[in-house]
Amino acid sequence: MIPLLGSRRKALLLGAGVAVLALGECGVAFAMFTDSTTAGPGSFQTGTLPTPGGLAVSNGGCAGGAEQTNVTSSWTGSPALDGSGNYLVAGYSVLRSAGSSGPYSTAGTVSGTPPPTAYTDTNPSGAASPLAVVASGSGSNALSIDTSTYAVATVTLGGPVGKEPNALQVTPDGTKLIVAEGAAHQVQIVSTATGAVTGTVSIPAVGATPSEPNAVAVNPAGTTAWIVDAANARVYPLSLATSTLGGAITVGAQGDPTAMVVTPNGAQVFVADYGAHQVSAIDTSTDVVTNIAVGGTTGIPIALAVTPNSGHVYVADEGSSQIDDITTSSDTVSATIAVPSLADTDGFVPNGGDPNILAVTPDGAKVYVASFGGGSVEDITTSNDAVATTFALPPGGVLGPAAPNALALTPNGCQLYVNDYDNNKVDLIDVSADTLAASTTAVGQTGDPTGMAVTPNGAAVYVANFYDPSVSVIATSSYTVTRTVGMASGSAPYAIAIIPSSYYYEVAGTHGGWTSVPSSPAMYTLGWNVGGWQ
Repeated sequence: MIPLLGSRRKALLLGAGVAVLALGECGVAFAMFTDSTTAGPGSFQTGTLPTPGGLAVSNGGCAGGAEQTNVTSSWTGSPALDGSGNYLVAGYSVLRSAGSSGPYSTAGTVSGTPPPTAYTDTNPSGAASPLAVVASGSGSNALSIDTSTYAVATVTLGGPVGKEPNALQVTPDGTKLIVAEGAAHQVQIVSTATGAVTGTVSIPAVGATPSEPNAVAVNPAGTTAWIVDAANARVYPLSLATSTLGGAITVGAQGDPTAMVVTPNGAQVFVADYGAHQVSAIDTSTDVVTNIAVGGTTGIPIALAVTPNSGHVYVADEGSSQIDDITTSSDTVSATIAVPSLADTDGFVPNGGDPNILAVTPDGAKVYVASFGGGSVEDITTSNDAVATTFALPPGGVLGPAAPNALALTPNGCQLYVNDYDNNKVDLIDVSADTLAASTTAVGQTGDPTGMAVTPNGAAVYVANFYDPSVSVIATSSYTVTRTVGMASGSAPYAIAIIPSSYYYEVAGTHGGWTSVPSSPAMYTLGWNVGGWQ
């Protein structure tokens, strides 16, 4: 048989080894295989070579280095046999595109008896170099940095960005930037393609108290942004399709910092009620709130992180120097884990921490916590909620004792970067080896809050230097600062959001040179902060 060309080929066997061509839509020739379990060379039964179903994509991890995230595709295989008892589908071709509409090219193939139904795409490529958006205290604008050329441009906004690392959020598909502008009492939606503001939404006052939107979290579907009004203890859902605000949801007293996460399944939003000693769990389908006590009357929740399976939310309680494990199915604290002090011990940083002092690995096996007052980072094993390793960070040359106040994981989960606020340096933990690097990397003068973000390809870490003002770019391959991007005089960079890279996958069954119709595409987003603080 002579195979037909094209990515959507079909084949039909009629009689002994005869391929029959037919005309499909628009007159395009295609061929068809039988999918009967009893079909053989003498059979005249017809059907298509089965299209794989159930395609799912997930983080494929890494080999222990700083390379880009691998992406694993898995699907449901066909059990159909031909008349000789051989599998009708002899292999699978995995196709990849950097855009939802294609074009698709082959990422890899698998074959066997039966053929495997999973494939790991190592270091996918083809996505455009993303922008890093930096919020600063310079007027009402933000700045964007091209991560390839380091060119700086202005993102013109209608009000000053709220001073939180989570005042900037990007939708999973990378098309929209959501900006909380506390002093302007509004939220703006920005097109990442053009830099233009496409929607401005006012957050209403409550009585005589003006609103203060200072935190944003976006659901994994990219349809809704959740907005915290810290001044009035309110949370609002914002439709990103229509730029319309939903009804107010009352939660506990907010503080600074404000932490909020959406579970990866989109079912719940958790908000750290700093001043009310609790965490509020919002059911996204009903807007019903469940208040979960944290640390009794002295608990001060300052950070949240959720596991990839949406089963657990971890809470950093500054007041009790502990981590609370909330089981999301019951909205109850199922375990508490003591860690060294999370509080500000030198009086230098108000409130002693940031929403980004927790980090969950992509496989959900570990939670890391930056203990500000303890000068350490704890590695907590999620299977038993026990501290596996305590990393005592090396002292520095500015104030001496380490004071970690921000964490950033590479998207592949292999490296953890730790900002030492008091000593203007960044430490590195190898997650795979569970070791702390002997050396450190000096950066500019960071601040509180400190923004840190990793590019989707895992090649660089961007660190906001509040007092410099500048952004340090650390190459993950060499653990050195390769670029310092200066900001405008008088600005104060404190928040960074990097546009994620989306890859689209399809899978097709193969038999010799024949290929089935590909499956429906599935998207995997590299660099979007699922599970971490948002």
